[in-house]
Amino acid sequence: MPLTGEQSVSVAVPAVRQRRPRRSSVRHGQASCADYGCARAECRQAALRARRQRDQDRLRGLSARVPPHAAARWAVRLREWGMSAQDIADRAGLSVTLVRRILRTPTQDTPARDIARTSADAILGIPLPHHRNPGAPGLTDSTEASRLLADLARAGWPATTLAQRLDVNPRTIAEVRDKRAHLHLDLALRIRRLHRDLISLDPVGYGIHPTDIARTRAAATRRTTATAA
Repeated sequence: MPLTGEQSVSVAVPAVRQRRPRRSSVRHGQASCADYGCARAECRQAALRARRQRDQDRLRGLSARVPPHAAARWAVRLREWGMSAQDIADRAGLSVTLVRRILRTPTQDTPARDIARTSADAILGIPLPHHRNPGAPGLTDSTEASRLLADLARAGWPATTLAQRLDVNPRTIAEVRDKRAHLHLDLALRIRRLHRDLISLDPVGYGIHPTDIARTRAAATRRTTATAA
């Protein structure tokens, strides 16, 4: 059975490569990628660094695993400032599945499964993002932003292009459009402005390849059909 992203890893490539789970979010450059037999230098080096950190913690008398509550509180705060679970995972170098589990951690008084100290430190080390609009604090319902992003998709604007213009991860666009219940008000206002600026324009005139436009529109149609069903 494959190890998870927060379990111990070996820098040696296993003799028999372990099968990566179909929905795994592990990426090259993460220590856990070596668990699946990846021989890339960046993955092996990440595994080596993780092992050295665990050895140092052990010599200092620190437990390799810690309660998740402190990391969970900070992850929730990062999300309140507009970062998605994928944004946090990308910054921390962790699996988005692990980050989502941490975000679901119950209160301090409720027992929760421990996480690796290195995972907790990676989340706690993420600085708060730049607050673009101090006059627009807090979270808001994502219904309008989801509808506006769906409109832009039907118009042929790819998520990658929208993400670049909004300075967010493309996965954030997909989450707000399809499943995130709330988002930071600042991001909601930027999505509203972006929709106003782009909805009447032809993506072809802005360097978007016709194939990408067709693919984006087809995907938007499939989502609409699936929602209606």
